[in-house]
Amino acid sequence: MEEKINILYAEDNTTAAMIYTEILEEAGYTVTLAKEGNKAWQLYETGAWDLLLLDMDLPGKDGHELIRLVREKGDQVPIVILSSVNHNHALYEGADDYLVKGCSVDDVKARLDKAIARTKRLNTEKEQGLFRVSPDTTFNKNNRLLTISGKREELKSMESNILWLFCLRINEVIPTVEMCETLWGVDTTDKEKALTRYVCLLNKKLKADKSIAIQNEFARGYKLVNGL
Repeated sequence: MEEKINILYAEDNTTAAMIYTEILEEAGYTVTLAKEGNKAWQLYETGAWDLLLLDMDLPGKDGHELIRLVREKGDQVPIVILSSVNHNHALYEGADDYLVKGCSVDDVKARLDKAIARTKRLNTEKEQGLFRVSPDTTFNKNNRLLTISGKREELKSMESNILWLFCLRINEVIPTVEMCETLWGVDTTDKEKALTRYVCLLNKKLKADKSIAIQNEFARGYKLVNGL
């Protein structure tokens, strides 16, 4: 492994922590262990991490809360669950992958490397103004081009700005007030109505891809959901 990958590993079971820390270090990763959730969050906020490896049933902040806190910050660091209990639903909360304790060393390494590589690719695309909204849909902020299954459409300026906000925080609720202040510099009833109209128009254009949609989270804001 050419560059050291820094992993924050949260696990309260001493035996499991020892086994998987050894496995990861032998594979070339740099591992920092936290044995409870509050410590894991403290380490996360003060460090630079390439991946979070989480057991879900942690004392203090559990895995679900840690995932929520990370994603609410807007951080896209890859999160992989390593647990003996089925926590597949964590994938819908913001985790990138799920591993069952006892899987092979090769499987652990392959899945972690895949999660890291995917996040790096997405970050590179964002820097270039290109967002992969779903397997079939991309959006280029620089030229306002929305491409769905090979079909291109140039969005209007405000549609492009709104989709850009969603792409920066896919699968996260963006408060209506925050969106209006970002787009127009002010939040008023008129601006909220205008935002609703633009979101409806944008949603119609996204309907060609059944795996994505903009959802209205009542009294909270809007969220672009996808199948990635």
